[in-house]
Amino acid sequence: MTRVVLVRLAWMLPILLGVSVVAFVLMRALPGDFAQASAGTTELSGDALDTIRRGLGLDRPVWEQYLRWLGRLLTGDFGNSFVTHKPVLGELLPRLAVTAELTLIAGTMAMVMGAGSGLLSARLRGRTDWVVRGLNGLMLAVPNFVVATLIVLLAGLYFPEVGIFNYTPFFTDPLGNLTSLLLPAFALALAVSVTISENTRAAVLEVSSQDFVMVARAKGLPARTILLQYLVRNALTPVITVTGLQLASLLGGSILIETIFTIPGMGQYLFDSISNRDYPVIQAIVLVAATIVLLMNVLVDIAYARVDARVSYD
Repeated sequence: MTRVVLVRLAWMLPILLGVSVVAFVLMRALPGDFAQASAGTTELSGDALDTIRRGLGLDRPVWEQYLRWLGRLLTGDFGNSFVTHKPVLGELLPRLAVTAELTLIAGTMAMVMGAGSGLLSARLRGRTDWVVRGLNGLMLAVPNFVVATLIVLLAGLYFPEVGIFNYTPFFTDPLGNLTSLLLPAFALALAVSVTISENTRAAVLEVSSQDFVMVARAKGLPARTILLQYLVRNALTPVITVTGLQLASLLGGSILIETIFTIPGMGQYLFDSISNRDYPVIQAIVLVAATIVLLMNVLVDIAYARVDARVSYD
């Protein structure tokens, strides 16, 4: 098991290298650059724009810019932001902590809502199944940014005492911090919970028809034992796959959610950096997000072996 995990971690290096190349090239393929974005509506001469580019090294060939950036990265230097001129890593870490907290709360909500509703749908069937699947279909059809916008509008109209845009840092007020993230996390979790719910339902229904479940029922085992030891445990393998991938996708969804709720996280930082063509920040965020997704895949593989005794990496 340890050897397999180490191999997977080693494979992350070439994957991250490829991700960095693609992100580096694509960002420079977009129209405009930082010099033009920083000018805004001000008309600058070509010489002034060239001076800005020379100062940031943007006048060099793309391959040379990439190699210079990669060389600094290998020493732990993500570069300086074009906008603030401060080290990217120092500005990114506090925002990463905010996004991680938001993602953790949203992921917990998604797993509880998704696994709970999927299990109820599969076990109770009938009207409950129709209601759960109908709600799942509705939530799947509505993007999370639309849900977030509706939450902001409804809360502003009917619950004005609730501070929608009043993000509170954790160390300032832990309870206030949790309260300020509940609605954004709920908006982020809804779409993910639907996918988990549908896969949980399908997995439990499939396992329910297996012979070992029939034998357990014929032996007269308690319903709770059959549910936990036979149904849920054996249905977890496909659910873990979907849950792991969906939780990783929360990082992408957080960009719009953080922007709508004005949460100072990594998503909003990326949105602002793309608008400003702040290349070092964009490159750092893409690399960090890719690392998190790859680590999530490794954790999913480990969870397979822990949950299903039939899975072995030896």
